[in-house]
Amino acid sequence: MRGEQGPRGMPGSPGAPGQPGVRGEPGPKGEPGFRGGRGDKGDLGPPGLPGVVGPPGPQGPQGKPGIDGIGKPGIDGLPGLQGPLGPKGEPGIRGLPGMPGPPGYGKPGLPGLKGDRGSAGVPGGIGDKGEPGLDGEPGEQGPQGIIGPPGFPGSLGLPGKNGLPGLKGDLGPPGSPGATGIPGNQGPSGFVGKPGVPGERGLPGLKGLPGPIGPKGELSAKVAPAFTAILTTPFPPSGLPIKFDRTLYNGHNSYNPLTGIFTCSIPGIYYFAYHVHIKGTNIWVALYKNNVPATYTYDEYKKGYMDQASGSAVLELKENDQVWVQMPSDQANGLYSTEYIHSSFSGFLLCPT
Repeated sequence: MRGEQGPRGMPGSPGAPGQPGVRGEPGPKGEPGFRGGRGDKGDLGPPGLPGVVGPPGPQGPQGKPGIDGIGKPGIDGLPGLQGPLGPKGEPGIRGLPGMPGPPGYGKPGLPGLKGDRGSAGVPGGIGDKGEPGLDGEPGEQGPQGIIGPPGFPGSLGLPGKNGLPGLKGDLGPPGSPGATGIPGNQGPSGFVGKPGVPGERGLPGLKGLPGPIGPKGELSAKVAPAFTAILTTPFPPSGLPIKFDRTLYNGHNSYNPLTGIFTCSIPGIYYFAYHVHIKGTNIWVALYKNNVPATYTYDEYKKGYMDQASGSAVLELKENDQVWVQMPSDQANGLYSTEYIHSSFSGFLLCPT
């Protein structure tokens, strides 16, 4: 039977913490008990025998200061020496949680000395693998998503290479003339062929008698050849004269927009220039005189941008000499032109000879 509570003694020095025991399995959570009322203070009983020192329990409430024989508060005792570590005790059975005691009264006690760090506990074993859960039922099909906006149109592809001409078959025997049919609609115009090889120059004629010296005059705009033509369709074929098909000015009609070739009608010194835009790939363009390149221009295309390139030359031309602009290779034919982005070819007579 538990005796009545004795008077609170002087606080002793805190003992050394014991080695932590192996953590037991957590017990079931108990139902919280009803809080009891505060009982009457009992009489002081005789002091009991000292019990075996157990593991340090949780800090209890601060009690009232003790009273010495004279009736004054006692003097705090000196802290005791730290005792040696005791042997590791067997882990005790975890008891049931006790009822909460009544709140204590008094000032907080002095802080205890910091105990030594306990050794690490034994790690717990790996638990058994649980049984796999049952497969869940398949979910219902979600609602159909909203159709996204249409994408941006892709960039214009590069023109394909010209196909090889087909082989000409043998002529069969002439058939019987058929009945005259109804005339069909006029077909589209065929492609203009490559310019033929210039013929050999004829022998010079006999020199005529000199005419009378006339008055010194100025070169008339009605007589001087000059032109500017622009390209309206992008990516023309390579290996052929570029057909700058829309003329802004074509004095003396020496430039042919159907072939892209300027033919000299008045011998003299001429100035030619071209300005082109580049898109999609590199460009290599040249100014030709009588099927021989006079100048080259090359531009390495930078993706995402539109480049420009230009070239010019002063050439001496004789009658029937021809000049045009051409891309020599289909590997660098990114010539670009639209209604509002113009690539152009120009030329005019500086002075006759």
